[in-house]
Amino acid sequence: MQQRPLGNTGLMVSEIGLGAAQIGEDQAVPKKQVEAVLNQALDLGINFIDTAAMYGKSETHIGKFISHRKDEFILATKCGDYEIWENGKRKIIKDYTPDGILKTIDASRKKLNMDVLDIVQFHSIPGESDNSEAAFEALLEAKHKGWTRFVGISQDGPRGAQASAKWPLDAQEFTYNILYQEADEILFPTLRDRQMGAIIKRPISNAVWQLTEKPDGSFMGGPWERSQTFPLAELAGDMPLIEFALRFTLSHPNVSTAIVGTTNPDHIAANVRISDGQKLPDEILQKTKQAFTERFQS
Repeated sequence: MQQRPLGNTGLMVSEIGLGAAQIGEDQAVPKKQVEAVLNQALDLGINFIDTAAMYGKSETHIGKFISHRKDEFILATKCGDYEIWENGKRKIIKDYTPDGILKTIDASRKKLNMDVLDIVQFHSIPGESDNSEAAFEALLEAKHKGWTRFVGISQDGPRGAQASAKWPLDAQEFTYNILYQEADEILFPTLRDRQMGAIIKRPISNAVWQLTEKPDGSFMGGPWERSQTFPLAELAGDMPLIEFALRFTLSHPNVSTAIVGTTNPDHIAANVRISDGQKLPDEILQKTKQAFTERFQS
């Protein structure tokens, strides 16, 4: 497993990380399988795990099954949004008040069985009705209190770039993949200037091209629509499409780690094999970027 620096934090992270949403939100996954997936990821060299307070039992599972191996991995969690159960239904609460932020971070420390977290990020940017200044000051307070070593945000687009330019953040999590390359112009320049770590979510765009029908909602429906006009198979040639997509993301020189979520041990092993230090040829990268520009930015 190849490792890369996470900005100027001094941390070296595996270029492929584990997204831990599915192990917490999918109630059908047996606990033994969750334990096996988490430990297998560490055994195969993945040392970066991404979770959040709103990812169901994800933090609790991590704390229970691998906190005894804490020296082997770097943990990033998120606050601002958290989960509650009301009348038997899952409900996401948004709370960007200073008190809510600190309470959520403290609760994460307990669930994860970790006094000091590696990275805490906002799950998005505080909303218009929130006191943004107070929210960011509370996030930074958690760092000053020693509850977390580093702080950041999970946010795409210009609003993410603006926040990272304004506040002394250490990392940012955002979308960058073969179907969504906008971050190359909108976010990466700011992160380079600030020497921040780039944590990439959805690096293979959830492999939406495998679906025969458009999914409901914009989260999957938007990428699916793009995949229908993008010449992915032509560009990939003989390379499997998921491997090609992941190698495209990892070929960006400013990517610190690309987090892939799964509850399937075989998928973890397949992803790890892609981390061999081999980037896509410059000619292929240029053709892929040109295809994106022609279809989605012209």
